[in-house]
Amino acid sequence: MHRTATNITPAMARRISLAAWTMAAFGTVAGELHALARINSHPDDLAYPLTRAWAVPAMDAMRPLLDWSDPYFVYWTYGKIWLPVCLAFAAAAYLVYRRRQPKGAEKWAWRVQLAAYAILTLSVAGDYYTPWTDQFFGAGLVAFALIALGGAVLGIMLVRSGFRPRTSAWLLIVFLPFFFAITDVTSMGNALLPLMWGWALAAHQVVAIEKRQPHPMSASTRMPTRG
Repeated sequence: MHRTATNITPAMARRISLAAWTMAAFGTVAGELHALARINSHPDDLAYPLTRAWAVPAMDAMRPLLDWSDPYFVYWTYGKIWLPVCLAFAAAAYLVYRRRQPKGAEKWAWRVQLAAYAILTLSVAGDYYTPWTDQFFGAGLVAFALIALGGAVLGIMLVRSGFRPRTSAWLLIVFLPFFFAITDVTSMGNALLPLMWGWALAAHQVVAIEKRQPHPMSASTRMPTRG
């Protein structure tokens, strides 16, 4: 089996890309079910007009999926969906990072983002798979702050260097305003949607480039750092 200079085979890259697309689609749908479970277990969320506008009729329509157990247990159970979602987009981001092989300040911006994704994944695992929900939730807030601020820096660097697809870079840049807009309507978990789709697009670009290569990518044919 051929390996690239970054030790991620083209076959593995395709699997990562497929997983990223699959989890992005899954998270988009299942994330709203988790949001409804969150609202069902935290009725104060209905104080937000935009949340109430969609959540009340949706909860009535999907009542059997929300009332099969104690509301908090249902919310906690559905929250488990975020672990595979986080693993998938973190793997996609890592794939793009390894193929790009950035230098200088961009390399450090990438490392901050990848560290934030690792912290977020650990937080989600602890939040929904262990009894220490509050402790791990705090770690998740730290991760979100790093993603919002560090991601904007990385996104700007990528746009300036001509990164493709540009959509992925811009989704990093606008993560913070999207975070507030999304959480005004649905749950915090759904604020990950821009990351899910952004890294799925970027991983797809990696796979598309490699399909056009006659041989496995080497250091001389890696994704360009500039335009």
